[in-house]
Amino acid sequence: MVDSERSQPDSSTTDRLTRWLLLGGNRLAVSGVIVAVIFITFLIFGLAGIVTISKPDRMLWFLNGTINGLLTLIPIAVGINQIVLSQELGSMNNLYSRVENTLDFRQRVENTTGVDVSSPQSAEFFHDLFVALNDRADALGDASNGDIDQQLNDEIDDYAETLSQQTNHASSILENMDFEIIDTFLVLLDYHDSEQFHRVRRLQNEHTDELSDETSDRLGEIQELFMELDAARQYLKTLFIQRELSELSRVLIYTGIPAILLAGLAIFTYRDMPGLSIPRPLIVVLVSATVAASLAPLAILSAYIVRVALIAQRTAAFGPFIPHEEHQRIIEQNE
Repeated sequence: MVDSERSQPDSSTTDRLTRWLLLGGNRLAVSGVIVAVIFITFLIFGLAGIVTISKPDRMLWFLNGTINGLLTLIPIAVGINQIVLSQELGSMNNLYSRVENTLDFRQRVENTTGVDVSSPQSAEFFHDLFVALNDRADALGDASNGDIDQQLNDEIDDYAETLSQQTNHASSILENMDFEIIDTFLVLLDYHDSEQFHRVRRLQNEHTDELSDETSDRLGEIQELFMELDAARQYLKTLFIQRELSELSRVLIYTGIPAILLAGLAIFTYRDMPGLSIPRPLIVVLVSATVAASLAPLAILSAYIVRVALIAQRTAAFGPFIPHEEHQRIIEQNE
C-alpha cells in the first residue's frame, strides 16, 4: 500500500498519526494497536496495584459480561452481510442494467477525457480525470484572453490557475499509486471540488452574455468533468464500503469465536489461580493478556466502523451543500 501520508498536505506528526489511525492505516494493524493499548493499560495499573485483579469475583464478573457482549457479534455479522448482499443480489435484468450503466458511464468519461479505454485501476482512472481537468483549466486560461471585460478575465484566470494547481497536485500523487482503493480514496477526500464546481457554475450563468463562445465551452466542459468526478467518487465509495463491511463481518467471526473460548476458559480456571504458587506479576500479565485478547473483536469493530463512518461524513460534504464545520476544515487545510 502506498503510504497515505503522500496523499495529504504537510502536517505534524500528530496529524499524520491521527490520519493513519482513522483513515489510512490497515484496520487489523489499527486493531492491534488498540489491543496493545488495552494490554499495557491493564498491565501498568495491575502492577501498580491501582487495579485489583487478584480477586476472582471481579474478574469473573468482567469475563461473564464480555462473553455476553461477544455473543452479540453473530447477529452483528449477519446484519452486516445482509447490508452487503442487499446491494449485490438482484434479478438478471437488474444486474444487466447495472453493468450497462457502468459501461455507459465509462464511455462518457472516455469521450470527455479523450482516453481510448478507461483503466479498471481506480488510481489511473481518476488520474485521467484530473489530467483532463488540468488540460481544460489551461485551455480556459488561454480562452479567457479573448473576453472584453478585464475584471472578468482576471477572475477566470485566477480560477483557471487555482484549478490547474490543485488538479496537477492530485494527478501527480495518483500517477504512481498501486491498486489499493483506500490510497486513491484518500486523495479524493483531500480534493474539495464543491467550491470549484460552484464557481464554474456562477461564472457560466452570471456572465453568459459577456463570455466568448470558446470560454463558455471550456466552462461547460469543466462542469461536466466535475459531475463525472463526483459520480465516480461516490461509486468508488460504495465499492469500498461494501468491501470494508464484508471484510469486517468475516474478521468478527474469525476473532469472536476464539475470544469467547478464551474468556470461557478463563472463567473456569481463574478462580483457582490465586491459590497456585504463581508470582503476582505473572498473574497480572496473564490477566492483562486475557482482557486484551477478549476485547480484540471490539477493537476490530471500532477500527472498521470509525473509518466507514468518517468516510461517509467526509464524502457527504461533496455536492451542492457543505456543512459549516467541513467548510472550516477545508479552509484550514488549504492555508
